[in-house]
Amino acid sequence: MKYLFSDCEQEIANIWRTYAGFTIRPVPSTIHYYQRLIEDLNSNSPSFLYGATPEIRSIFQTLNKPLVVRDQSLTIIRAMGLLTTSGAPIAANEVIQIDHWLERDLQSYDFLIVDHAINMLLWEQFDDFFQIALEQLNDDGIFVCHLLIKPDEVFTKQSFDQVVNDYHCGLIDNIYDLASRLNFICYDDGTYQMGWQHTIHQLGAYQLSALMPDLDFINQFKYCNAMFTCPPQACFEHLASQYFNIVEVFYPHEYDYCQFEPVYVLQKRKL
Repeated sequence: MKYLFSDCEQEIANIWRTYAGFTIRPVPSTIHYYQRLIEDLNSNSPSFLYGATPEIRSIFQTLNKPLVVRDQSLTIIRAMGLLTTSGAPIAANEVIQIDHWLERDLQSYDFLIVDHAINMLLWEQFDDFFQIALEQLNDDGIFVCHLLIKPDEVFTKQSFDQVVNDYHCGLIDNIYDLASRLNFICYDDGTYQMGWQHTIHQLGAYQLSALMPDLDFINQFKYCNAMFTCPPQACFEHLASQYFNIVEVFYPHEYDYCQFEPVYVLQKRKL
């Protein structure tokens, strides 16, 4: 299935622009955090990016640092490249790999970074992902992992009417948190998954129309077919800690939903 239901690079880039502020795009505080981490890199060897996040690629382009970009789709890489500082589908500092997240790379790196690409795996695959990342990371390297985690049950157990009421009462004060809260009430405890198409299917056009014109949820997200695996934070940390030391956890702060989008800085556990 085509990601974003399109195979046109410019169309994908145009759609992706409309997602700014929503949970699938890094917000400014996250980008600034990435900037600091990348600026602090002492190594001149290539870093490794899982996925094609344009904001991360732009930082590496501005600093003229070499970057290996891996995604399962060349179309997505090239489309996201149109949104980078260079505006080029593939920048001069980039080497491209078309492969699955779980395929091993023969090289090792001082810096690995993933922005939500891990959420596109099944929970059962997270362990394999960590093992592979461990193999690819040099002994003193850094692995930066930004992901969605399971929202608190106070949000996943709400009804649609409660979310609408919270919005109209001002307890939800922006459409970005509103969109996330709709996803939260459609969270699947069995698979740890949620996603835009799942929410559209579960809530239906009639219910979602109650939020218009403030948020036309169906029109906003009709092209995004991604499902996100969002494990409970304790489960994620328990698994990650089998392979890595958690050096730091950063929480972006622009919106309420950001409390469920931590950025982990990980290093290899010392034996």
